[in-house]
Amino acid sequence: MNNNIYADKIKKHRRLRFGALAVSLTVAVVALVIVVNAVFSALAQKFMLYADMTKEKIYGITEQSKDLLDDYRGTKEFSISIVFCQYADQLDSSYESKLVHNLAKQYAEEFDFVKVEYVDIINHPEAVNRYLATSVSQPKTTSVYIVKHDLTKPDEDKLQSRIYTLRSFYTFDSDTNKVFAFNGEYKMTAGILQLAGDSPVAYFVTGHGEKTEKSVMWTLFEDAGFDVKNIDLSKENLSDAAKVVVINDPKYDFMGAGGTVNEIKKLSDYLGNFGGLMVFMDPETGKLEELETLLSEWGIEFQRSTIRDFSNALDVNGRELVGEYTTEGTGASLTKNLRELESSPKAIFKNAMPINSTYSPNTDGTYTSTYGSSSRIFSPIFTTSSKKTAEAIPTGDSEGKGETGIYNLMTVTVDSRYIKNEPHYSYVLAAGTASFADDAYIGGRSYANRDIIFNAMKNFGRKTVPLDLDFKVFEDEGLDITKAQANRLTVLITVVPSVIVFGVGIYVWTRRRYL
Repeated sequence: MNNNIYADKIKKHRRLRFGALAVSLTVAVVALVIVVNAVFSALAQKFMLYADMTKEKIYGITEQSKDLLDDYRGTKEFSISIVFCQYADQLDSSYESKLVHNLAKQYAEEFDFVKVEYVDIINHPEAVNRYLATSVSQPKTTSVYIVKHDLTKPDEDKLQSRIYTLRSFYTFDSDTNKVFAFNGEYKMTAGILQLAGDSPVAYFVTGHGEKTEKSVMWTLFEDAGFDVKNIDLSKENLSDAAKVVVINDPKYDFMGAGGTVNEIKKLSDYLGNFGGLMVFMDPETGKLEELETLLSEWGIEFQRSTIRDFSNALDVNGRELVGEYTTEGTGASLTKNLRELESSPKAIFKNAMPINSTYSPNTDGTYTSTYGSSSRIFSPIFTTSSKKTAEAIPTGDSEGKGETGIYNLMTVTVDSRYIKNEPHYSYVLAAGTASFADDAYIGGRSYANRDIIFNAMKNFGRKTVPLDLDFKVFEDEGLDITKAQANRLTVLITVVPSVIVFGVGIYVWTRRRYL
């Protein structure tokens, strides 16, 4: 009897001891999981151990940026600092600033010539004096500087820099003014490119009544890495760094051979040196003999009529035309990326006139002419509807009827020459409207106008413009995985842990039963 009682006590003692051991083990495992999670979270924060699984790669650096900046790896000539006017913990206190901060740290992790720095702008506002782009620039806690340090001039007083605000790394809806996309990668890559190399120049011509105010188009050129300037050709010469010259809605003619200064020759010489020209002309403007004589040499002839098409316009008057993409020729290459989309965006041409060609026609819709050792091809980019529903009404006869047909709305002429067996190109893009680049059409993402200008920049010779980097829309933040992959992940996350816990439970229960 006593032996049985003693045996029961031993069993109870064993059960209590092993029960306490099981509880202790459970507590230890939970504590270990918490500690490991904290350690790995700290390591991930310090060493940027993140995987961007979003389809738009919102949180990471894409291969496009890596390709653009690869040439600068290992450089001994300069370094780049991304300078924040707050400390890291302050930046990480809000999602908006943390997203920009994390991206900057990824650039520093990816590229050996980039580093991230912090300054206390409240207590030490003088810390950024060397970075100020202009004397009127006022630093704020939301300011972000991208700074170039010339390693060959370590004692340089003023450093080349680009200044941004945290807000500028986001894209806002033009109608609601609400954030809908992250534009951080584009801004940072473009800023680094601008400082790493000699910035190309984009000139907006003045002196003939042109639209020259700082517009969305001006900002587009700046964001693409161009140094944007106004130029009066009657007083100034185009620099060798000029890649694009924009003539936007001129009202008065340019001076030619008979003028005190030959502005036309300056443009002609510039184009002869492989430049790119964009001309946006209003049909209400009278004929500009000197300028249009130059353009005729590039196969461009503006027909003083206003196109109306009730079937293919946004407005009831038939004047806000929806252009039709061309699918052949050089002009079609400018829109290839847009035409390959499932639904191509609309390009809008408001109050447009036809553009005819002075060259000989080809079977593919292009026109060709030969100038000495060069060959020039005039090619439509957009036309009116192929259904011939558009009519060209003579300017000034708003109530009249015009001839129906297919009319060119935007064209490009390419001059190609071979020098030492290498092709070199000059470009003239012409639009029969001064409204194509209006803020309403290029300020948002509703129309293709913005992308057309971007594509033209790229083809005009600015290879390091990050045109393939678009902003990343937050609405497209889903995981980029297939349904089958999602199902496998679901099984892995839900079933496997349950099976492991069940197996461990069976093992513990079995062991305890036979103790």
